[in-house]
Amino acid sequence: MKTINVSLTLLLVILVGVSTHATQRAKKTNSPDGVVRELYRVHNDGKGGVFEAKGKKYIYKFFDQKLADLIWKDITETPEGEVGNLDFDPLYNAQDTGITHFQIGRPVVSADKATVLVSFRNFGQRTRIKFALNKGKEGWQISNVNYGDKTDLVTLLSPPNTNEE
Repeated sequence: MKTINVSLTLLLVILVGVSTHATQRAKKTNSPDGVVRELYRVHNDGKGGVFEAKGKKYIYKFFDQKLADLIWKDITETPEGEVGNLDFDPLYNAQDTGITHFQIGRPVVSADKATVLVSFRNFGQRTRIKFALNKGKEGWQISNVNYGDKTDLVTLLSPPNTNEE
C-alpha cells in the first residue's frame, strides 16, 4: 500500500509539473513579447519564409489584418523580377544581417495596446526596432513596426497619398 501511495504521489508531482510548464509556455506566446519572440523564431534569419508567398499563414498569424494585407499585397502584386517595398528584412531593418546582442524587451501594455522594443547589433551597429501590438479576438498581433527616424512598416507598404489639394 505504501508503494502505491508513493507512486501516486510521484505521478501527481510529474503531472502538476508538466501542466505548469505547459501553462507558462502558453502564457509566453499569448503575450506581446511572446508574439514577437515567436515571430523571430519562425523567421529564423529569413529561412522561415515569413515574408514570402509560402508564409501567408504566418503573416496573418503574427500581424493584424491591415498590416498583414499590406505585406501580402506587396508579396503577391510585385511583378516577377522586380523588387517590391519589402526589399529588406523587416525584422532587422536591413538587407544583410550579422546579428549579435539580440534582446527582446519587456512589453509596455496599456489596455489592448502594447509596445515591445527589440535591440541588437547588426555588423556592430546598434539597432532598435519597436513593435506596436493590438489585442483582438485572435490575441496579440503586430499592428506596426517602427524603425525610428519616422519610418515604419505600415507607411513603407502603404500606397502614396495621391490626394492633392
